[in-house]
Amino acid sequence: MIFKQIFRVAFIALIWKQYKSLIISSALLIAYLLLVGSVHDDYLIHAKLQKDSTSTGISFIYKWLAYGLGILIYFAFHFFNGLRTSKEDLSEKAAQANKDAKKDDSDPFAAIREMDKLRSRADFIEQQKK
Repeated sequence: MIFKQIFRVAFIALIWKQYKSLIISSALLIAYLLLVGSVHDDYLIHAKLQKDSTSTGISFIYKWLAYGLGILIYFAFHFFNGLRTSKEDLSEKAAQANKDAKKDDSDPFAAIREMDKLRSRADFIEQQKK
């Protein structure tokens, strides 16, 4: 039972870490669209109460322009965010390759890291006694 909760929390944390910007921006887009629709509905109710329907047609144009602008900003954000992360990934890979190349040339401990077994001075003395 405890492991089920741990796996659930870990899964949610993994999803949040991976898709945080997508989740937040999508929630903001939905809130924006609901706000624009609500403001437009309030305007239509106000125009009906005032018995003034001269500018209701233009209000629909403004509403759909606001919808389009919000969606355009949403997609532009994700497009440029995707470009930025891909450039960062490429620069990280290049830095790692550069680091690996430097490791081979100037690392004095490279030979020690490649040894299967490290032995101390006591191991050498014990081997000489045998």
